[in-house]
Amino acid sequence: IGCYHPLDGSNTFLLYKKGWNGINVDLNKISIDLFKKARKKDENFNLAISNKKKKLKIFFRKKINMLNTSSRKLAKIHFRNGFQEKIVESNTLNSILKGSRFKNKRIDFLNIDVEGNELNVLKAINFKKYSPTLICVEIHNHEDMYNQKTDYLKRNPIYKFLKNKKYRVFWKSEFSFIFKV
Repeated sequence: IGCYHPLDGSNTFLLYKKGWNGINVDLNKISIDLFKKARKKDENFNLAISNKKKKLKIFFRKKINMLNTSSRKLAKIHFRNGFQEKIVESNTLNSILKGSRFKNKRIDFLNIDVEGNELNVLKAINFKKYSPTLICVEIHNHEDMYNQKTDYLKRNPIYKFLKNKKYRVFWKSEFSFIFKV
């Protein structure tokens, strides 16, 4: 969710090369067009994922960019030289899964990078039905973007939500955390 590019900066490209396939979702049409060409075994959707089907205002700097966001606060932090905005369609991951060939299948690896809307994505997943084995999610310290001490993590709503679902941190990098049950 928030896939950006099929090769560059992709957490799932190596899995795809090993025969895995899945669903890629991005609010940028150019990104999804690239996925349709490079990752033909995947299902690719051009929309935003949130906690309900709705129109969503997004903020971006250029036509294709890793940092698109639905958070004006994050746009002001990341796009100091200004940004554009537009309205896009959003839906829930449950709805996308229900209409895909992965309907009723367990999720092995869920990768979420949606620049500030991660909690809404997670809240709208049916964990009993899809029960993701691993969840990779970006969690930024919004109190101090450049101070990534781990003490901020325990106060973070995403961490608390996943902990409540019996997930624990399995691996971490600067901003990405992989959780498993």
